[in-house]
This record gives sequence, structure tokens and C-alpha cells, in this order.
Amino acid sequence: MKTFLVALLLLANCGLLFSQQTWLELGDKYFDQFAYKKAIKLYEGAKDRDPNNWDIYAKLGDCYYNISMPDKAIVYYKIAIDNMKNIKETYLLKYALCLQSIGPSQDNVITAFQDYYKKIGKTDKISSKDSTYISNEDIENLSINSKFSDFGTFIFNDKLYFASSRENPNKKRRLNKRLYKWNGQPFLDIYEADIERNTNALKLVLPDSSNIGETINTNAHQASVAITNDGKTMYFSGGNVKNNNKLEYNKRGTSKLRLQRASLVNNKWVVTEADKKAMEYFDFENFSIGNPALSPDNKRLFFVTCAPFEDANGHTDIYYVDIKNDGTYGKVMIVPGVNTNGRESFPFISSEGTLYFSSDGIYNNTLGLGLLDIYKVTNIDKVIQTGEAKIIHLEGPINSDKDDFAYFEEPQTGDNCEVYAYFSSNRQISIAKGDDDIYRVKVKKTKTVQGVITDSSNKNPLADADVDLIDASGMVLKTVQVDSTGTFSLDIECDQLYRLRGSMTRYYDDLKEYNSAGEKDKINLELKPFPCEISINHIEFALDSADIRTDAKNALSKLKDILFSNPKIKIRIESYTDSRGPAKYNLDLSEKRAQNTKLYLISTGVKESQIISAKGFGEKCLIISDEDIKKLPTEKERSEAHQKNRRSRFILDCEEGLAGCQEMDPDD
Repeated sequence: MKTFLVALLLLANCGLLFSQQTWLELGDKYFDQFAYKKAIKLYEGAKDRDPNNWDIYAKLGDCYYNISMPDKAIVYYKIAIDNMKNIKETYLLKYALCLQSIGPSQDNVITAFQDYYKKIGKTDKISSKDSTYISNEDIENLSINSKFSDFGTFIFNDKLYFASSRENPNKKRRLNKRLYKWNGQPFLDIYEADIERNTNALKLVLPDSSNIGETINTNAHQASVAITNDGKTMYFSGGNVKNNNKLEYNKRGTSKLRLQRASLVNNKWVVTEADKKAMEYFDFENFSIGNPALSPDNKRLFFVTCAPFEDANGHTDIYYVDIKNDGTYGKVMIVPGVNTNGRESFPFISSEGTLYFSSDGIYNNTLGLGLLDIYKVTNIDKVIQTGEAKIIHLEGPINSDKDDFAYFEEPQTGDNCEVYAYFSSNRQISIAKGDDDIYRVKVKKTKTVQGVITDSSNKNPLADADVDLIDASGMVLKTVQVDSTGTFSLDIECDQLYRLRGSMTRYYDDLKEYNSAGEKDKINLELKPFPCEISINHIEFALDSADIRTDAKNALSKLKDILFSNPKIKIRIESYTDSRGPAKYNLDLSEKRAQNTKLYLISTGVKESQIISAKGFGEKCLIISDEDIKKLPTEKERSEAHQKNRRSRFILDCEEGLAGCQEMDPDD
């Protein structure tokens, strides 16, 4: 310690005594220990003595980037980029992110990101989001925020847990004056606030009356709480301390974060020996780990680490382990589809299984709004099973052009369709109180409706069916395809009237109403298969005529609708006559009727490719036989019976085929 104090004095008063190498080496040492504010002073001194060492400018950019000062980081990144021949792609990415965060008026943001893409060998075009919809009118700055850094939210039994670097009255004053090297603020502790539901007010719980024990709020950092459903176990991020409560450093001189656990003992959160033993599983040598989150059923534990696992993607990634029945932990697995080469952090899984997280990465070749933005992916269990994730960027006011992170959402109760969402941000707005503040906003809750589409004739699931979600005004909001088991899933607002329409080639649609307020979350659809012969009113012809009559045109409208809405369907047209007249004449007449029917359908817009054939079969397939017609008592009835035999019929290209007249050769 004495040597360290002497070194600080020399730095403050006798800087000229240091060689360029000493300035740079000591700066690198502080940089490696995340002491960025101290590293800045040293790098500035090294830069002045060796102004052409462009690596120093890149490191200065990183220092300002890591303490959320993008306006200053831009200056140094730009110098490094303009002068370093083989600039690392990470500098290009951070430079672009900083440009984006200082305001939407930066015309060169897209260009900077495209330069980064070019460096990593991607040719995709990058687009940006419209930032004009960002509004801070609906958000509330919580009364518990201070002038220091306050962030992270977890609510359990109407107690809100959060992290803060404010002065802790339970610690000696000299400990509160200790500053974290990274950002020059005091170390973080975990605090509680009571939520008064009647007034929606929050009241800070003083440390003396808090149920957070001294084994949690040590002299190191503590933050990011997650509590099990039974209220008996707490996970949190924390630094290591020795038995004398002094910080423990690794070989690199860094006090790393560890994933820690506490138990509720006599209404106090205490880190027991059993907790310490269990958490040894997550000791990743020299690499930090934190930001714990639990799945709704508490069977999975999610966390963030920079450890270089084989499937690691970027600076920090989100992983998970299964929690076994005996309380031990399964293999560390990366969450598929959500990690980029940027910083993924602060996972939270809502009661319906949606993963929320923060990232400064690029998704779907589209930029976020600032540095860290909040994203979500629904049905995280399915994502883990399939490896496919659809990343959704949260809209304003939750995301801004600054850091937005640590999203938490209260579970929905009863039929209430609005819930409070909490998030942390360092946005620079009039209601901000400190560096990072916790904000609250009401969000419209969605629910997930699921179902299965089956064949009504045999109850088998249909794997190629589509489902349309239609609102009360009749607008189709979205269309999804069922999976291989016929199952579909749709996210909808929880107090709206919808219609769900199932459709599939060769099947009639099934349309059902669904009221999302209070109804079950499942609705099944059954599709009736088309018969091999499309049943419509007879397309009848006048005696000795092949003209399409007006009544026939009206009857054909049903067939047109089927063919228009099912372009993959193909039909065969079969036309017939009655038995009066010579057989050859009848065969020629029926052929004309078949061709005229085909031409009429094509004239209305039916694709010619949908009509496989149009053939006449003459008098070979009578609906009412001559013998039965002769038995009819009146001429009118006999005439009507002959009329039924003069018709066209429409056969689908069914695999099973139809027994009957269409198998006959017209020349027979």
C-alpha cells in the first residue's frame, strides 16, 4: 500500500519523471483492472509524449466508451480509425455505436456501421430505426432514485430490490468514500423499498430495518437480484471479499464479480456456508459472472459472463443452467439466437416466459437507438429447444438514445391489462436525478393464444395450415404458419375481440371469434376437407345448347371463389347431356359444354393452369335413368328430370380419385 501511495503521488506531482513506457504500462494496468478514469489520465500523458502511437487513442476511446461518455470516445476512436492500418473491428463497432448515441442527426452513422460490416466480411445493408417516436412523457422517475447510480429492479412480496452507489449509513464513512475505479463512484449495495399499492408510492427501507444481512452488502459491489418463487433463496451479483471484509483480487489485480446466493434465515438474507459451496460451481477463474435471472418455474438460472466458452459470441453473453431437483446445477449452456459480438446483459424472464435483455449488438441488420437497448424474445423455452429466436426491439419510451437496461415487469393479475414495467437508463432528461435512474411505465399487456389445427374428418393435425389474426374492424394483423404438429401461437392484446381463421389448400376455412378478455388461452380450429367433387348447384344447359346460362354463372361463383383463394388446386371439368338425341351428337354437344365452361371460368380470372382437362361424356352418366323418367306422371316432371342430366361437374385432382363416370373414356 505504501508503494502504491508513493506511485500516486508521483503521478500527481512529478509526472515528468516517468518515461513514456511507464505511463503507458501503468495506464494498461489500470485499464485491465477496469479503472478507466485513472487510465484516462495516464493515457493522456502517454499520448502527449508519443502523439503518433495510435493504439493509445483507441484505448482512450475504449475508456470513455466504458464510462458512457460517447461524445469524447468518438474523438479518439476517429483518430485511431483514420490512422491505424489494421484497425480492429471492435473499434469500428464502438465508434458507430457512439455516433448513434449522441443524436439522430448524425448522417454518417449508417456509413460507420457499414464500415464495420465490411471489416467483418458482411455485405448486408444496415437500416436504422425511426427515433421520432421516443417520448418521455409517460415514464415516471422513481422517488427512491438518488444523485448516484441507481439501477436494477426485482419485486417480491411488494418489496422492490435495487442497486445503488449512494452512501450506506450502515458502513463506516471511510468505506463510503471509497470510489470504484471504473466510474469514480462509490461501490454498489443492494437496497429495499416498500411498494404501497394503494397509492403506488415507494418508500425506501432504511438499512437498519432491512432484511438484507451484512453478508450480502460487503465492501465489494452487489447488484442484480433474483428471488425464487418460495421466497427462500436469493441470487445476486457480488464481488469477493476476504474474511476481514477487504476486496479479494485475482492474479490480474482485478476484483471480479461472482454469482452469489443467499438464504432467508430468521427473515434476514444471509449468505450461508451452503450457499458459498453451491456457488463454487460458477467460479470461472479470472472471468466475472452476474445478472442472475430465473425462469417462471425456477427450473432454470440465467446469467451473463465474459468467460471464453467455446460458443461465446461477444464481450458478454447470456447463458443458463438447469436447476436439478437436488439443488445442483446442470451444464452451462448458451442461450441460442440472442447473443451478438456486442454486450448482452441483464436478462429477465417474465411470467409468460418472454426473455427481456439489453444489448448494443445489431439484430436483423437494424440498428438500435443508442448504446444498450432493451430487446425481447417470446417463449424462451421454445427458443432453447429449437435454437430459433425472433428478436423484438422494444419501442419508446423504454428505449432511448442512451443506455437502457435492467427491464423488469410485474406479473399480470386478474383481468388487468396494464402492468408496470421498470427499467434503468442514463438518459439525459429533465426528470433524471443521477447517473443511472430507475424508471417506471405502464405497458399494455399481451397474452399468447395457442391452438391446434386439425382435419375435421379424421382429427389429424395439419402441418401446412395458416392462421390469420383478424381484429374487430376486419383487418388481418398477422398470419402465422403452424408447426409440424399443427400447433400455432399468437401474441395478442388481452382485452380485445379477434377472429382467427384457419386455412389450407384443399380445405374450407374455419373462422372463429376469440375474446381475449377472460377467455382461455387456447382455441382449436378444424378444417373440413374439400370433397373430390366440388358440390355446387348444377350447371345446367338448355336443350340442344352449350351456352352458359345466367343461373349457371351465378352457381359458378362458388367454384371461382375456391379456385381464386386456392391457386394450387386443380380441377377436371366433366359435362353431360340427357339421353335424347343420337349418341354421337350428344358426345359432341357435351364436349362443347365442357369447353364453354372452361372458357367462361378463364374469362373470369381463373388460371388456365388450374384446369387439368375439360371433357364431354355425352349421355353415359345419367343422374336419373330413362326408366325412372318414364315413370314420372307429368311431362313437366319428366322435362325437369332430363334437365338434371344436362350439366357440368367439377372434380378435384384428388389422390384417392372418384369411382364413376370420370373414369370412362369419352369414346366408349
